[in-house]
Amino acid sequence: MPSRGWKNKAGRLANRIHGTGATMRNSLSLILKDKVATTFLSLFIACPLLAQTTPDQRLAHAYALEREGKPAQAIVELHALLDEKSLDTQAVGKAWNVLGLAYEDQGDYLDSQHAYERSIRTLEGLSNNIEDYAMALDDFGGLYLEAGQLELAVRLRQKAFSLYEKISDHAGMTRASRNLAGIAFSRQKTTEGRRYLERAVTEAQLANDLDSDDLAAIASMQGWLAQLDGHREMSVSRYKQSLDLLLKRHGEEHPFVGWGYMLLGRAHADVGELTTALAEMSQGRAILGRTLDSQNPKYLTAEIAYSHVLDATGAHLEAARIRTNAERGLKEGFSHRCNNCTISAAAFQ
Repeated sequence: MPSRGWKNKAGRLANRIHGTGATMRNSLSLILKDKVATTFLSLFIACPLLAQTTPDQRLAHAYALEREGKPAQAIVELHALLDEKSLDTQAVGKAWNVLGLAYEDQGDYLDSQHAYERSIRTLEGLSNNIEDYAMALDDFGGLYLEAGQLELAVRLRQKAFSLYEKISDHAGMTRASRNLAGIAFSRQKTTEGRRYLERAVTEAQLANDLDSDDLAAIASMQGWLAQLDGHREMSVSRYKQSLDLLLKRHGEEHPFVGWGYMLLGRAHADVGELTTALAEMSQGRAILGRTLDSQNPKYLTAEIAYSHVLDATGAHLEAARIRTNAERGLKEGFSHRCNNCTISAAAFQ
């Protein structure tokens, strides 16, 4: 059985892993709002030349690249679009939001902050475009979460939820509630998080445009809640459900899947199955190593989580080496974090 020290470390690591990875992508329907666009999504990915027909199609292609774990390619396409000034105002706001997501995925928080702020300034004045404005607020809240500014993350995501509620957007309310649940769990506010998660499940039953990523994120949050409640076997079951959904949608080579393995491994460590835990986290670590830059804060956080499981198996020297290198990388990259994020007052009104 794992030691009490392991369990304390695992609890702290749960917050870090979920805070950076398990909430996943928030605006899963940012551009592809209708069934026709969704049908063409895989076509744009498979044959980029088809995505060059119009500016809007190129924007959809850039979002597809970001969503499929190719942020660097998305950034090139988005900057080209913005430089050409070929998009209308609403599409410009969307482009800046996707750019914020892409920079965030690369761990470039300062450029991500800049992109989100440009998106919000562009979208907040469009009274007939509440949905996109709410999505930008929710996504920007994710950056604040990764930067450790939880109060600001909550305020942004509560604002996003209120906007979704105003237009009866059940999918939006599902995602915002789920994201708020994750923040509450990271702050050990289990009762509050449970309330948000229950609302997310309720709204999910009313929504008609959720996909596997949404369902996987809800299952992951349920796994986190089960862990906080001390129901460790249920936690394993929910994380396994989440990972299966992600694998079916993305295959092995995607950061979401890497995080799914890390979370499932940590859950198995909680029930004392350290051999299984180490194998799963090794697999997740390898996937993240192939799909993220080695200095990406998400990857470095995963390295620290892996090191604690490795240490619990008795490989103390190797675990210490991995943890020390990862912590050094996080410290050296701190200047690129969003330490002084600012946003217009309108976002909080």
